[in-house]
Amino acid sequence: MQEPTPVYGQGFFIVDPGSIAYIIVFDYHDPDGYYMGLAESGRVEDEERVLADNMQALMDEERVIINGEDVRPHVLWAKIEVRGTVDRASITFFTLMRYKPRLGVNVYENIYEETVAEYDYTVYWIPGKCTSITGVDSPGYVELQDGLAVVRVLKGTRIPGYESVSFTHTCL
Repeated sequence: MQEPTPVYGQGFFIVDPGSIAYIIVFDYHDPDGYYMGLAESGRVEDEERVLADNMQALMDEERVIINGEDVRPHVLWAKIEVRGTVDRASITFFTLMRYKPRLGVNVYENIYEETVAEYDYTVYWIPGKCTSITGVDSPGYVELQDGLAVVRVLKGTRIPGYESVSFTHTCL
């Protein structure tokens, strides 16, 4: 049996004063239909709980700092989906980070183990209420436009284990 293999990732950070909702989507090539089999056997919810716990453990290994204070991301839940054919699946994680916002510039920092990107991925930093994304220090190609940031990272890119994003709140 061939294990499902991640082929693409997307991350959506929605930034509001006091919280950042983080949605992560991993697309998988699943040649043996492992995830379809879980759905057909009624075991998908058990696997989703395991995946959420595993993602929480990975996030607990990272250090997230917002405005100089340590913040703990919380994985709220994971969802498995089969996308059109048996060999295409995705796993979506819903995560929430709370922090103490301040008027003006705020800074998110993430420190983690250095690695190499195993697949292409894109990260979107989306401003919410009274917010604008103003700067990104991250590997890959960074595009800032109209208060939104898009980061594209290609497979094989060296990931140094540090990234930061600055954003401005005009109201709290």
